[in-house]
Parts: sequence; structure tokens; C-alpha cells
Amino acid sequence: MFSGIWLPIVTPLRNGEIDIDALQRLADYYLRTEISGFVALSTTGEAALLQQAERLTILHALTDVIGSRLPMLIGVGGSNTRDVLHEIQRYERWDCAGYLISAPSYVCPDQAGVQWHFEQAALATERPIVLYNVPHRTGVTIEPDTVARLVECDNIVAIKECVKEHFARLSGLPINVLCGTDEAFDECLNHGGTGGILASAHVCADLLIAVQDLILIEHDCNARNLFASLLPVLRLLFSAPNPSAIKAMLAFDHSLTDETRMPITRASAQLVERLGTARDRLQDLRAEFASTMT
Repeated sequence: MFSGIWLPIVTPLRNGEIDIDALQRLADYYLRTEISGFVALSTTGEAALLQQAERLTILHALTDVIGSRLPMLIGVGGSNTRDVLHEIQRYERWDCAGYLISAPSYVCPDQAGVQWHFEQAALATERPIVLYNVPHRTGVTIEPDTVARLVECDNIVAIKECVKEHFARLSGLPINVLCGTDEAFDECLNHGGTGGILASAHVCADLLIAVQDLILIEHDCNARNLFASLLPVLRLLFSAPNPSAIKAMLAFDHSLTDETRMPITRASAQLVERLGTARDRLQDLRAEFASTMT
């Protein structure tokens, strides 16, 4: 179930408020692409900066559009395990594919504490849990040895892994590994990863899917060449605090603003100009890739 490209959808804003119409238009647009699923209330969705009522508004809006057409994970995180469990219980009434749960942020527990955190989450729901290892945000790593113990919980079935050094060690475990670092996507796949939860899928999901398809049919040279061509664009998308560059690039082609919620600032004019060039480069890449496959 947890394979392919999943979209951690942005939260469009207008004058400080959630732009529900823009969010639903985006969701409808991506339903007509080849993504495998959505992630609501993600890092890219600025979930940490949303009020609880806003989070529920987003879930209502997305559910109304997505329905059962594609699976949707709900992101959950925080420092206090008990608060995380309350969040899970609050979301249990939603028809979701499971929860993307990060390690406790800021408090920096040891691995026994990390394991306890996720075991409590697994007991709080029968739905699938996707571990989220993002130590540059939480301050703590989910070590592969800890993952090996956590997979004994029946509903811990996947991990969004942002530490590329872990890919090889996770490859021997009975867990789906989804890349969480866009520029390491090919490396994750080459170590047996099943896909990715990638913010860049907002603007180049088709090319990321093409990379995965090429690796699956063992066209490794073509996959390497395509991904190498994508890398400069992927790096540019994360040259400012996420999701400011993503939103700015989306604003070229979709009816939404590039507004972010402070303290995340909008993309600078210089970055927007570079993103316009990157947008053109993606179009060229699509044409080049199509010509090599005919």
C-alpha cells in the first residue's frame, strides 16, 4: 500500500486564512495525476503553524474532494506523547489510510523513549502507522535498530526516512521505506525503497514517477541521467524554508498565492525568478524524456 509518490499537500493561504477553494482545486488537480496518495497536515502543509480548528477544516476540505479515490495519511507530531495520542483519537473518525507520526520533537529522548512513543501510538489505533524520521526537525533520530523492534507492532508498516545513511540498514527489514529527502530519492530506490513522500511532487511528480519506473525495469542508466537532470531543481525548491519555494512555483500555474504563515517567509523576488527558470527547465526535461522513450 505504501509505495509510489505521495504528495504532502501544501496549505494555500490568502490574507492569513486558509484558502479552501484553492486547496480543493489543488487536490482535484493531483487526483488526475499518477500520485499514489496524499499526506494531510504535513511539514510542507505548515501543520505546526495551524490551529486545531484549521487542521479540521483542512481535513474536511480534502476529504470532500478526495473521498475514497486515493488514500490519505494524516500527519501527527509533537513533543508530548500524550498529546499525540489525543490527536490520533481526534482523527479516528476520518476515513484515512493511517498516520504519519514523527519522533517526539525538542525533548530528545533516548531510543528506549522513542520506541515507547511509537508503541503507544500503535496501541492507540488499528490503522497503519508510518514512522517519520526527520532528525533535523525533531532533534532525535529513529535508529534502524529501533525500527527493527517497532515492526513487531502489526500496524507499524512503513517509514518516511530522511536520513540517507539509513537506507541500506532498513532494506533488510519487513517495512516499506519511503524517501523523505527529495534529493536522495534515487538512492532510496536503489536500496529497495518503495517510493517517497516528496514535497517536490507538487511540480514534478511525473518525472519522479518516471525515475522509479525506470529503476523498476532496470533501466538504471536512464534513471540516473533523468534524476541527475532533476537534482538542480530539487535543490532549488529547498533553498528557502519549506514550503515557500514550492508555493511560489505553484503560483505560476495554479490559482493560489505564494503566501506562507510567519515565521516562514515568502520566497524572495530573486528566488521566484530562479524558480521561473526552473519551471521552464522541467518542461524541457519532459520533452527530452519523452523523446528518449519513443
